[in-house]
Amino acid sequence: MFRVALKDLLARKRRLVTTGLAIVLGIAFLTGTQLLSATLSDSIESLIGDVYDGIDGVVRSPDKQETPFGQPLRTPVPASLVDQVAVVDGVRVAEGFVESTGPQLLDENKKVVGGGFGPPTLVYNWVQDDELRTGRLTDGRGPTADDEIALDFSTADDLGVAVGDPVTLVTTQQGQETYELVGILGLGADGTEASGAKPMFFTTATAMRLADQPDQFNFIAVAAEDTVSEQQLADNLVSALPDQQVLTGAAFTEENQQSISQFVDILGIFVSVFGYIALFVAIFIIYNTFSIIVTQRTRETALLRAIGARRRQVLGATMLEAVVVGLLAAVFGLLFGVALAAALIKLVGNFFTVSNGIPSLSVGIVISALLIGVVVTVLSALIPAWRSSKVPPIAALSETSVDHSDLSLSRKIWGSLLFLGGAALIGTGLANAGPNPLVFVGVGAAAVLLSVAVILGPLIAAPVSRALARVLALGGDTASRLAGENAARNPKRTASTAAALTIGVTLVVVIAIVASSIKATFDATVSESVNAEFVVATASVTSFGAIPAGLRQEVQDTPGVEFASPVRFSFMRLLDDASKKNASSAQEVPAGLLGAEDAAPEGQDEFVLGIDPDTWFEVIDNGELQGSLSDLGGGTMAANADYAKERGWELGDRIPVYFGATGLLDLEVALLFENNIGQGDIYLPLATFEPNALPTFNVDSQIYVATEEGADNAAVGAALDELVADLPTVQIQDLQEFIEAQTAPINTFLGIVYGLLALAIVIALIGIANTLSLSVLERTRELGLLRAVGMSRRQLRRMIRTEAAIIAVLGTLMGLVIGIIFSIALTVAISADTPGLFTYRLPVVQLVIITITAALAGIVAAWLPARRASNLDVLTAVSSV
Repeated sequence: MFRVALKDLLARKRRLVTTGLAIVLGIAFLTGTQLLSATLSDSIESLIGDVYDGIDGVVRSPDKQETPFGQPLRTPVPASLVDQVAVVDGVRVAEGFVESTGPQLLDENKKVVGGGFGPPTLVYNWVQDDELRTGRLTDGRGPTADDEIALDFSTADDLGVAVGDPVTLVTTQQGQETYELVGILGLGADGTEASGAKPMFFTTATAMRLADQPDQFNFIAVAAEDTVSEQQLADNLVSALPDQQVLTGAAFTEENQQSISQFVDILGIFVSVFGYIALFVAIFIIYNTFSIIVTQRTRETALLRAIGARRRQVLGATMLEAVVVGLLAAVFGLLFGVALAAALIKLVGNFFTVSNGIPSLSVGIVISALLIGVVVTVLSALIPAWRSSKVPPIAALSETSVDHSDLSLSRKIWGSLLFLGGAALIGTGLANAGPNPLVFVGVGAAAVLLSVAVILGPLIAAPVSRALARVLALGGDTASRLAGENAARNPKRTASTAAALTIGVTLVVVIAIVASSIKATFDATVSESVNAEFVVATASVTSFGAIPAGLRQEVQDTPGVEFASPVRFSFMRLLDDASKKNASSAQEVPAGLLGAEDAAPEGQDEFVLGIDPDTWFEVIDNGELQGSLSDLGGGTMAANADYAKERGWELGDRIPVYFGATGLLDLEVALLFENNIGQGDIYLPLATFEPNALPTFNVDSQIYVATEEGADNAAVGAALDELVADLPTVQIQDLQEFIEAQTAPINTFLGIVYGLLALAIVIALIGIANTLSLSVLERTRELGLLRAVGMSRRQLRRMIRTEAAIIAVLGTLMGLVIGIIFSIALTVAISADTPGLFTYRLPVVQLVIITITAALAGIVAAWLPARRASNLDVLTAVSSV
């Protein structure tokens, strides 16, 4: 039987290729993303290790502000602490470091370099000690005057500048400032590597000013004397400075490596999800292919059984074929995955520092790919093989039909269980009742989609196929009607083929509807709640601090402007009484961290807005207000009424909170508002916000501008544009422009997701082509008879293409329906927490385009099978068995 299975494989090489192609693509995608993640992590860890190689110890503040992005932000330490550190035993040299998000660089045309979602600009002070400095000079020198700057080589290349050229940037203090480029450097041991960000180096005084932290450093780096170990140095620093947090150089390096690696890991997981989706789609393709294959060789199997082969031998032969196909597909998938990873690494190299060349395969990645390839293929082929092995030899030899159009009882039971179980898991996940809601939703969705292929698809495949054939049959076209009958003839096969496309379409539809609904919600919220005519906003999501400090007053003084209301964004931690009294008792101290532990007590980190109470509620309609605006001053906060009710807050209550800049504080609930307009549930008046927020957040992020009654808005807009004419990082937008700018990232995200989902859809279309190809072989005699009775080659091609279009449209329609149901369920779950916040909207035009595109793609997928069918020799086809 082993030789029989191998000979059967070798006799049908094309079938082997088409069967394994779906697995090849899925494995290639998974392998490529895994290699990319591994290469990125290794490169970043190596680079950070080189950058901080000379640091033997770090002294920093134990106070920190948690943020949802990246490493927590810590309170700066006073510059005077450097002198105290420098005299500690074992210290060779101590240098204060300024590290902060920085102003934006401008090119020769005064345009922002790397705007939009480009890498951020970072401000550093020039450190004199070569071993402690971040970066190595490759040209020129470090800045010694306050109007000098040094850049890394990649940023200098982007700007097209060399040593001695002027460099212009936009700051919060003075708007545009010009510096002389005096040095070019790079990261790594030899200064030839770039971080992907845009670091800028200034004198310490200038860096402190740009970071808005006068006489303060973010941390102090220490190099030890030759005979002093890192641990001994850290112990000495702790003894001398018990109120500060001390890390060994190794611990500081590892902390930074882990911080960046977490982002890389999240990125890798996000992309890998689409690889698993592609493999899930491939399961349907392999299942369908093996179903046709085992049906086509029913007589061959029967002959083997008749001459003595046992059922388990026949089953084993088919499973062996699946193992070989899966193994070969996994090997080729690995090879293509390496090529894909090399291409991705070259692309990502424009943003991150990565190792060049072909990435190396680890043992884990190889084993994982081989196991996934074999397991997926074997599981997909198991049911068809098991079903074919149960056919009695006499029935098979007499060509009794094996595949019936009606659904078996077991199929109905399994389909119903999958649907009910999947719906329950989705409901549990959306209700946030399980340990991992995302996994519950994902597994539930997969179960529902499987149930569609098992029971729902076969039930509707025949009537829908005939209905679509009538729509496609222009003027009573016979070929189209025959295509509908062919698709309806075997509804289970048609449904399983269409189900592969259904998965991809379902995901596309859900994402498209959710994105459309988010846009509609934001549009409605802004239109109904914002009473401003203009918004002053940053032109880039990485333009931290891009609105200069004095611009708000200039806007307010513009003729025709009634209010100029600023808004700032930050975070604070809500505490309870127990966590306030035991700030650090439950925290785990990481290895290498000595001295004062992190001062941040346990609690819930919340997004907060900094507002001007005198103007905010004039330009923003927050609904009914409880309390007095005059009470909203220093040491107070405003909260959404529903949010406060959930936490048992009432007017006058004092809520314990923690700020990274100032520590523990009690804030009084001075005002309750009805609507949060989607921008957070807690407002801090600037009198509370300014003294407690870290410098990074203590800048205006947006300014809402309301004009006077009867003012000429066009003239006011022109005057505001004139104010920011020399500030390319700042834009004046009307409400519609503001809405479009705020929702633009959604379109970017959609483009990425659609691109990743395209792999699953391509695999589904390959499945349609593969099914039709095998179907052509299965119906060779029938096609010959059609040609013999007068059907032309053109009509035969049209019949095959129409059948493909029917299958594609069927899969798309099922995907549309399921996607709409999923999106409604998601909307209900979101609205359960915030009733009325989410506006459900169907992007009708987009959904119609999806349907038409799927039908056209199905026709394209059928091109090769249709051509092969039309080229059949009539006499040979008629005489085939």
